[in-house]
Amino acid sequence: MRLLEVTVAYYPELQFGGPPQKIHALSQGLAAMGYRVSVATFHSARPDAQERVMLDDVAVQYLRWRGKGSWVLPLDLRPLAELIENADLVHCYGLYNLLGPAAMRLARRFNRPVFLEPLGMYVPRARRAWAKRLYHHFFTGWMSRQAVKIIATSPGELSDLASLGMADKLVLRRNGIDLSPFAHLPDGDAWRQAHGVAAAERLIVYLGRISPIKNLGALIQAFATANLADSRLLLVGPALEPAYLAELRAQVAAAGLQDRVLFIGPLYGAEKLAALVAADLFVLPSLAESFGNAAAEAVAAGVPVLLTEGCGIAPLIHGRAGLAVAPTAVALAEGMNILLKDRDQRHALTRQRAEVVRQLSWDEPLRLSDELYRSAVHARPLLGI
Repeated sequence: MRLLEVTVAYYPELQFGGPPQKIHALSQGLAAMGYRVSVATFHSARPDAQERVMLDDVAVQYLRWRGKGSWVLPLDLRPLAELIENADLVHCYGLYNLLGPAAMRLARRFNRPVFLEPLGMYVPRARRAWAKRLYHHFFTGWMSRQAVKIIATSPGELSDLASLGMADKLVLRRNGIDLSPFAHLPDGDAWRQAHGVAAAERLIVYLGRISPIKNLGALIQAFATANLADSRLLLVGPALEPAYLAELRAQVAAAGLQDRVLFIGPLYGAEKLAALVAADLFVLPSLAESFGNAAAEAVAAGVPVLLTEGCGIAPLIHGRAGLAVAPTAVALAEGMNILLKDRDQRHALTRQRAEVVRQLSWDEPLRLSDELYRSAVHARPLLGI
C-alpha cells in the first residue's frame, strides 16, 4: 500500500519537538510492515529545497515554501499533486498551516482517502489564539469533513475534538516510543560529572521545546518555592521563541536562581538519554500535550515523572509511574516535594512503571493504523458521494 504523509516538519528536524520524531517512527514501522511510505514536507533551513531523499526506507519530498514558522505557503503544488495521485491514501498532520488544506483539496481531486491528525492543536492555546480561531473558521471544519478519520492520541484530545460534531470519524490511537535504546542505558553519573552536577545534588530535568505552551514559568516558580536544597533544575530543549526565553531568564535572575536553573539547549540521541538517566525527577509542566513522548521516554529510562493533567499521557502515568497534578506552580511544587522527599509515596506512585513501559511500544499503534488504512482504501469507491 502506498501511503503519503503530509507534515510541515519532519525528521531529522527535532527542534520542532516530538511530532517529527513521532511521524518518522510511524513511517518506519509502516515501511517495515510493507507499506511504501512517502512524506511531503518543508525543509526549515532551505525554503527552496525541492529534492527527494530517502531516510530509513521513507521517501521524503521537500516542497518550496515562503512564510514564517508553521505559517508558511507552499509555492509549487505540482510535486505534491504527483505524490497524491500516486498514493493510495493520504495522512495530514497538524493544523495552522496551509500545506494541509492544499493536500486535502488535491486528495479530493484524485479521490484519495485522507486522515487528519491535529497533533493536539485543535484547542487554541498560548499565543496567537485569534489567528488559530480564524484558521478553524476557514479550514479546520472543511478539512474535518473531508477526512475519513480524525485521529486523537489521548482521551483528552478525543474529548476536545468532540466539539467538531463528527463522533463517527474520531479515533483514539496513542503514540508510542522506540524501546530499543532503553535496553542498554548510558552512564548517568558520567553525564552529571560532565555538566558539573554533584553526585549529592538532586537533578530535576525538563526536556522539550522552550515554548509558552510548556508552562515553564510555573515550573521555575514551583522550583523556587519548593524548598529543595542541594538541587538543580535543567531546562533542556530548543528555544525557537527568543522573547519567551528572555522572559524565563529574567524570571530566573529575579529569583536569584542563576546557579540552580540552567538552560542547556537541545540534546538528542545518546546524550538526551544520558540526561534522563542522570535525573532524579523528570517534569513535564505543559498546559496541554496531545500525548507527551518526553514523559514516556523518562518512564522507559526509569525516572519518576511529574506531569500536568493536560498531558495526554497523564492517565497512563498517574499513580503508576509518577504523579499528575494541576498546571499551577503550587501543585508542581507539592509534586516535587512528594516525589523527591517522600520515599514511600514515590515508591507507591511508581511501582507499576514496568507495566507502563510495556504499554508504550509502537506495536499497538502500528496495528491500529494498518487496520484503519486498509479499511479506508477498501471503502475508497464510496468516497466523495
